[in-house]
Amino acid sequence: MSVLSLKDVEHAYLGRSVLKGINLNVNAQEIVALVGPSGCGKSTLSHVAAGLLVPRGGALSRSYRRHAMIFQDPSLLPWATAAQNIGFGLRLARLPRGQRAARIAEAAAQAELQPADLTKYPVELSGGMRQRVAIARALAVRPDFIYFDEPFTALDVALRRRMQDLVIATCAGAGLAGLFITHDLNEAARIAHRVAVLDTYGAGILGDRPLPGRPGGRSDAQVQDWVTAALERDPLFRHIHDVDERQIA
Repeated sequence: MSVLSLKDVEHAYLGRSVLKGINLNVNAQEIVALVGPSGCGKSTLSHVAAGLLVPRGGALSRSYRRHAMIFQDPSLLPWATAAQNIGFGLRLARLPRGQRAARIAEAAAQAELQPADLTKYPVELSGGMRQRVAIARALAVRPDFIYFDEPFTALDVALRRRMQDLVIATCAGAGLAGLFITHDLNEAARIAHRVAVLDTYGAGILGDRPLPGRPGGRSDAQVQDWVTAALERDPLFRHIHDVDERQIA
């Protein structure tokens, strides 16, 4: 059953079309990775799907209960501790104060944060730890759908892999649905159930490919074999590494 559906969705900036003819479905308990060349509109598509931007045309349907979003920049409040940042969405949701501490501790544990980390301010945390806080903030509201807008792009390779494992354990492994924006096909192949490709100029979804097995159940060799085959033999992925810095992301 589809929990997110985009049909002929369009969007424009200052009168210039950046997305058109977007048709995409995400099913319950499915993580879909969206890949495409830099500047093709992947982030814009995720912001439209999440309701941060109003589409210029088309139809958009969301049948999940609650969503959260994780951005490339953790976007933490610098004057608030890690615990206060995690609980920010709970305050907006008017969760009773007496229930917030338990929910914050639960989400922090899911993101593998230690109690001592929760008293620190963002400036005292490394980039990886700040991203863990952002993940915990998303998990704290107990969403059944999460939007990931290239959340690990700024991290080094080893740290990025640990963050991917965290997403697999807390999201894909927990049966959440999600849309994961990435420019890294290896990352998509580790995290997702299915990979969709956005056209170079945002003119529709060119197609998608299911991934074998489940996230977390694929060996590194299986991931690499799939990526190699996709890049070398599947025309769908021919242009995903093209770059046009004049396009809006």
